Amino acid sequence: MSINDHFQIGLMRHPPVQIPAGICYGHSDIPLRNGWEQYVSIPEGFAIDQIYTSPLSRCLKLARAIALQYQIPYQEDRRLIELNFGLWEGKKWDEIPKEFIDAWAENPWDWQIPEGETGRLLLARVIEIWHEIKKKGQNILIVSHGGPLRLLRQIALEKSIELLGPLPDFGRIELFTFSKHALDKQQIACNE
Repeated sequence: MSINDHFQIGLMRHPPVQIPAGICYGHSDIPLRNGWEQYVSIPEGFAIDQIYTSPLSRCLKLARAIALQYQIPYQEDRRLIELNFGLWEGKKWDEIPKEFIDAWAENPWDWQIPEGETGRLLLARVIEIWHEIKKKGQNILIVSHGGPLRLLRQIALEKSIELLGPLPDFGRIELFTFSKHALDKQQIACNE
């Protein structure tokens, strides 16, 4: 397959989910809130060739709806799943022992969450899929979670990579335009 002169990669976080604020969730399959359908749209001019999505229902449901509405193929990929928070999954953040959270915050790349994964493992799988997708030279929409998308954004912008920090907004698409694998421009498209 030949690579287009210009192509776009869109990063989209799943819509809001049905879980109270302050609960830790990553690999847990949390359903979407009512009204999630408002996010089933793509920016004008973004001609998607394919969608890649996390297989968790909060991403997959949105990806399937966009694929159906715009007649686009989609593919599930486990590398796009959120960080595995292990024994912290489903617990209130303020119920997790402070010394564990402090240890993780001090070294999120290498500190292993009990029965979970390190930030370095998340980064490895995200980098792997990013290179596969970018090599295609096609217009791709990635539907994923806050953690993987934060890393993908930093990779796209060729910035130093930080695991912790602000998350992308729910349902927002951030578009990156590339020419011959170099970033040309970045734009934000809100689906509201």
